[in-house]
Amino acid sequence: MSNSIEKNDAQVLFLYRNTMPFVNGAVKSFLEDEHNIVTCEIEIKDCMKKGVEEIPPLVFSEAEILLENPKERAFIYDACIEQGAHLVILDEPEKISSLKEVTTPALIAETFVRPVDAKEITKKLKSLLEVIKNRGLRKLIMIVDDSPTFLRTASDWLEEDYNVCVCPSAFTAIKLINIKNPDLILLDYEMPVCTGAQFLEMLNGEKALKHPPVMFLTSKNDQETVRELLALKPQGYLLKTQPKESILSSIRMFFDKEN
Repeated sequence: MSNSIEKNDAQVLFLYRNTMPFVNGAVKSFLEDEHNIVTCEIEIKDCMKKGVEEIPPLVFSEAEILLENPKERAFIYDACIEQGAHLVILDEPEKISSLKEVTTPALIAETFVRPVDAKEITKKLKSLLEVIKNRGLRKLIMIVDDSPTFLRTASDWLEEDYNVCVCPSAFTAIKLINIKNPDLILLDYEMPVCTGAQFLEMLNGEKALKHPPVMFLTSKNDQETVRELLALKPQGYLLKTQPKESILSSIRMFFDKEN
């Protein structure tokens, strides 16, 4: 079995350990033979030998493999964030739950609980790839927040109308801004190591570069915090406690004004 990833061609990467599981191999064959979707595979221990730019839109893996290989999991995790790829996970319910505890849930596009039907999985993967393909002309919103739960919630709210890039820390966002070129950044205030205010101060300090517009989306609404953040001149200040429709409406109004 080849360990190669065909750069720019493959749409789904299958991770495996030692040998490809039967169901995973069946899904791979169905994608290639019935739908002409190019796939690739690599053994988990070899994945860090590849560059992040070689990660295709979907990464298919058993939860157990990622749980038992934390260094490789971190590499796949970072590569998915940088490339805008998503994980598709197959396993027992408790293993999937354990993986979600150590992985930003917003990166997981779909989960499948054993026992499974390989053809049903194939149909879902094809559908996910169609959604990804149709996102080319949509606005990209970067969400910067250290809460995995909120990243997932906000992603779910936004993905119907926008492309979404999730960043679990300000430092991840700093690394990705020039790669992703988001149309808007939704920024949390309270984050460890580097707060939202410090992050925006750094962006404002880059006088030679025009940074993307930033809206604060936070649970902090005391007067002192509001004064501090508005002094940084963000494009907006939204509260996480606002109803979903209120938040989405504010974002739509922002883009309407920009256009």
